[in-house]
Amino acid sequence: MSFCSPRVTLILALGLASTACSSALEEPPDEIGETRDAIQDGYLDSGDRAVVGIYNAEIGAICTGSLIAPNVVLTARHCVSDMANELDGQITCRSTTFTDTHLARRIFATTDAEIGTSARYYGGSELVLLPGSGADRFCGNDQAILILDELVPESEAVPLVPRVDVPLAKGEEYYAVGFGATNDMSTGAGLRRRRDNLFIDCVSDGCPASVVKPTEWVGDTGICEGDSGGPSLDLMHRVIGVTSRGAERCEYPIYGYVYGWAEWIKEATLHAARLGGYEAPRWASGFPTDPVYSAEVGAACTQPEQCLTNACLDGYCTRPCSEVATCPSGYSCNEEPGFCAKLPEPPLEDDGADEDDAWSGSCSIHSRPDPTKPVPWLLGAAGLGAVAGLRRRRRERLG
Repeated sequence: MSFCSPRVTLILALGLASTACSSALEEPPDEIGETRDAIQDGYLDSGDRAVVGIYNAEIGAICTGSLIAPNVVLTARHCVSDMANELDGQITCRSTTFTDTHLARRIFATTDAEIGTSARYYGGSELVLLPGSGADRFCGNDQAILILDELVPESEAVPLVPRVDVPLAKGEEYYAVGFGATNDMSTGAGLRRRRDNLFIDCVSDGCPASVVKPTEWVGDTGICEGDSGGPSLDLMHRVIGVTSRGAERCEYPIYGYVYGWAEWIKEATLHAARLGGYEAPRWASGFPTDPVYSAEVGAACTQPEQCLTNACLDGYCTRPCSEVATCPSGYSCNEEPGFCAKLPEPPLEDDGADEDDAWSGSCSIHSRPDPTKPVPWLLGAAGLGAVAGLRRRRRERLG
């Protein structure tokens, strides 16, 4: 079985680059760039099992992908489709398009650290492509989703979370993972590698329009053949990009912008969950992707730094909340400052003769309450003052 990587080149019209990006784009080594289907100068990575290796048996090529749900792999469109309108074997944003899409059942994914004959593979069942009349243009649309024909158990690989709710910023740090080569000679392809301490060069409209589309961004370095479709991840381990193309010598990587195609990713994931018969990940329905919104609350604290969320409220660790990111039982989301606050304990009831006497006295203005006929609880002026005081103390104590 051959595991060769397809190599396609891309004309980068860098002479038209605007000054909005750094010198990495303004002063390229030459005018020719490439979409290289490994992480150059990276290290072997056996831990990031949700970064999967992809083998396309239809064309005998390898790529990389991100497992973002038990049966959902986010990858690059050019890993699963043919292309047309190339110029002397090179791709140009002005004319290169996607054509025929390969058979999903001929595309396989593995969570193992090496793509080879001994790896355990999951077959594809469906390919989901980007919508729209212009989605066949290569630049700006180089993303695809492979739905697997069986679920990857969480004991094998915990799915990654795509950052679909927070945009990127120039200079933000990230890391990249892929199964590609380590140089232009395709050496070392087929092993999962990772490279850290990378930084975003420019994002979307902040990049030269002749090279980068609004649904793309430019990274740092180190992307080679076989890394196509693989993820770039932020420091919270959320997928922020899909490797699309880059320049020679594994430089100037251009990524598909996960945030730019957020709704498509969420809709495809909800569809895959229905097919797989499991509960869809919460982020697909609008839950924040920041893990702080899922942190446990209630541990004792005196300082914010004692909590994973860096939030200590009235002596216990808490977390931020919203209408979507609700609080656990026993807590409510206070409007200000927007953190989970403990609900007050219900008043204790006395069991004794004094209580009976209090309610049976002939001169009492009270009557015994009927538990089958509840009445609304009203908060008087004194109670409102106490709540205001609590809110002030919470704001003072919240880190």
